[in-house]
Amino acid sequence: MIGLTDTIKTLMPLALGGIAGVLSYIVTSGGGNRDPVGIIILVFLIYLHKFLLPKFGINPEGKDWLAISFLSLAAWYVVWTFLLNL
Repeated sequence: MIGLTDTIKTLMPLALGGIAGVLSYIVTSGGGNRDPVGIIILVFLIYLHKFLLPKFGINPEGKDWLAISFLSLAAWYVVWTFLLNL
């Protein structure tokens, strides 16, 4: 059975990755230039996990950070790509 800790470790990166995708779209909505601001927003929100997860009693270890980063990256990419194609 999946515990509450695993659920939080899965849903929080997906939610923050989605928020990063929306913020990246809003900030770079000007269009065609290859601006690294979208990726900087993603990295900032991945770093934000360091402060949010302990509030839920979760202390991520090495592999956890890899999973958190990958889930955030995937959600960010999907949301931002979807918004750019609207």
